[in-house]
Amino acid sequence: MPTTSEMYELGAADAERGEFNPFYYQHYYYYRLGYDSVRRRNRPRSVIIGSILLIGSIGVLLIGALVWLSSQLGPAVVTQTGITPTGITAGETLSPIPPTPTIQPSPTPSPTPTPPTLQIGARAVVVNIGESTLRLRASPGLTARVIARIPAGREVVLLEGPVVADGYTWWRVAVGSQSGWCAVTTPDGTNFLEPLAP
Repeated sequence: MPTTSEMYELGAADAERGEFNPFYYQHYYYYRLGYDSVRRRNRPRSVIIGSILLIGSIGVLLIGALVWLSSQLGPAVVTQTGITPTGITAGETLSPIPPTPTIQPSPTPSPTPTPPTLQIGARAVVVNIGESTLRLRASPGLTARVIARIPAGREVVLLEGPVVADGYTWWRVAVGSQSGWCAVTTPDGTNFLEPLAP
């Protein structure tokens, strides 16, 4: 497993060569960090300067158009209509103005915590195998060599995946000092690993 600095250097080197590894970019934070930092550093400054000049030119044209338009229209003419006051007679009563109803704010719903999911670096526990064991294989696939067996209730750490092979979904996991591939989801949707909260 490469270290964080090795992943950063790999991402930076790929960006310098103009190469791109979508799997590393999606799954390894330090690869993405190194790749993006080199891409930002190599961005041509002429593009930024050109954008600033274009925005400035558009602003000058808009101001000029507004000045020309206001000179064509001339000053606005405001006419006042005659206002006739209405009087209130002595016996007349004023009707009260009904109060404006106040709108009560709706209560803010409390956020529902998102359930944990299978992801690289997360922990999971072996489930749904009964008295049997979950086979740890050298590679994804039903014909790969079995290198260990994991009992129900044992915790594992997810290292790589998911990969679909032979109709099953596979993850590479670490259990104790061993690592290998195990089937996580069957074709009918049965899950053998349940993610644990971090």
